[in-house]
Amino acid sequence: MSFTCIRVTFTPGEAIRDELVRRGIAHAALWGRGVDPHFFHPGRRDHSWRRWLAGGDDTVVVLHVGRLAHEKNLGVLIEAWRQARAALGQRATFVVAGEGPEAQRIEARLPFVRLLGFLPREDLATLYASADVCVFPSHTETCGLVALEAMAAGTAVIAADAGGFRESIQAGTTGLLVPAHEPRSYTEAIVALVNDHAARFALAAAARDSALRRDVARENSELLDRYAALAPVAHRRTSTCAA
Repeated sequence: MSFTCIRVTFTPGEAIRDELVRRGIAHAALWGRGVDPHFFHPGRRDHSWRRWLAGGDDTVVVLHVGRLAHEKNLGVLIEAWRQARAALGQRATFVVAGEGPEAQRIEARLPFVRLLGFLPREDLATLYASADVCVFPSHTETCGLVALEAMAAGTAVIAADAGGFRESIQAGTTGLLVPAHEPRSYTEAIVALVNDHAARFALAAAARDSALRRDVARENSELLDRYAALAPVAHRRTSTCAA
């Protein structure tokens, strides 16, 4: 007895789906990779964390979260933060959460940065909400989940104008998108937001509203519906494969 294998390849973003289709994977489909806006929430903002990180309530906390690896474009982050520190002095503190092979390079090049290493998910949610600006320079993100987490936490986001960030962020409204390989563009965006509380607040509020529309619970329900739609095919003695 012969079987037909129907392959459904779910991708976390439209750009990756379109690329797979272009390469001949006709059954590529979007599973949008949402965020849990009830876990990543502005209500987790913790003033004791802010004092620990920044030393003063008026100091702006600039944060990067992610694996510290070459493909995350950290050379651009290092140069942008070096320039931003020179421009801002003590008005901002710079914090990195994550671990990886580039950690020593960051520590050597940016001795003023607070390196927190790997954090449990609960602490990470508190950190996002306690920060003021998150910076993500990676140009290889398929979804940009870190940006969605920061947005859900009510934090202003600056990200590379590339990959999945373009699908998560409405430029100038829910965050700032800058050229991926231009440190000066990140520096200018950081300095502008550090010096403009109203602009930070507006971006953060719009980002939170946007994240609420990307609730992962709804996306998971849609995924289960798609699996259920395949079930009758399987019952007709057709082998169904999902990847």
